[in-house]
Amino acid sequence: MAKNHSRLIWVILITLVVFLSFLYWQQQQGSSTKRGAGSPIAVSTAKVTVKPMIRQITSLGTGIANNSVQIVAPASDFLIELNIQEGKQVKATDIIARLNDVQQQARVAELSAVLTDQRRQLARLQNLATTQATAQSMLDEQQTRVNTTLAQLDIAKAQLNELTIRAPFDGYLGLRQVSQGAYVNAGTVLTSLDDLNTLKVEFSVAERYLAEIKRGMLVNVTNVAYENVDFTGAVSAIDTRLDPVTRSIRVHATLDNSDLRLRPGMLLNVKVELTNIPALQISERTLIPQQNKQFVFVVNTDNTVSQREIEVGQRIPGWVEVLNGLEEGDEIVVEGIQKIRPGVMINRVGAQ
Repeated sequence: MAKNHSRLIWVILITLVVFLSFLYWQQQQGSSTKRGAGSPIAVSTAKVTVKPMIRQITSLGTGIANNSVQIVAPASDFLIELNIQEGKQVKATDIIARLNDVQQQARVAELSAVLTDQRRQLARLQNLATTQATAQSMLDEQQTRVNTTLAQLDIAKAQLNELTIRAPFDGYLGLRQVSQGAYVNAGTVLTSLDDLNTLKVEFSVAERYLAEIKRGMLVNVTNVAYENVDFTGAVSAIDTRLDPVTRSIRVHATLDNSDLRLRPGMLLNVKVELTNIPALQISERTLIPQQNKQFVFVVNTDNTVSQREIEVGQRIPGWVEVLNGLEEGDEIVVEGIQKIRPGVMINRVGAQ
């Protein structure tokens, strides 16, 4: 019995709360109606303007030297000369290192002497052939000896030249990995050489942008080490195939890096400008979506507002292109949309 009595009290209390809430809602609706019909509602407005509609791709990229190689020992021997100053700029064909080449120099000298003697014998046989009968086979054999020795001499000179390691292009030397006088094996890394005056940036672009991205497009690059600096370059190459896993394509851009601020391996923020055309634009905050349509509140000459349907085009962060429904110079409501309805009078606060 006591339990039923307690339940009845709760039901009465809940009914009372609902009734009071209904009365409060009616009062609020009445005051809102009075306010709409009377005093203007404070809103923020803005003019519809034409400005550049810039569409761009953002991606993360990696810095790559324009040319980059590891300088390695071509043979196994002692280093008798090492001209590696870490970070030094070198020109193409500058000598970086030299291996012990005494044996190869002796081999070249030996073959040069043999070739000189064989040529002298060949000339003697050719002179005899003009004055007396000389077997043609003897001339042919001597000519073969000369040609064979000449080929061996070319090989020996090439092997001797390989023992002198030269820079293949202009660039900057990396860290030295060996010491002068050390015995190195063929393939031992001596240092690295990078062409840093031009830096490549490798980044990936989603498949949906493949038809739009082209060589020569403007690229802006930033890095955490230089927060307020934009490095400008251009798209230089687009891969011929997509990654079947990520459905993206690799793109290379080149930047002028004559000040050497950017380095290979850096994580770079990349922006590629796809389009830059003038377009009628409004803030996304002004849109009132209803089903599949878009509306805005337009301010009339008497400071009342009317709701107008518009056709939108491309979107960029914070802004949307207007294809139809508005003209340049029209005034629309940006903030306070929730407080107004068609026909109410507004008071501009913070017009943009």
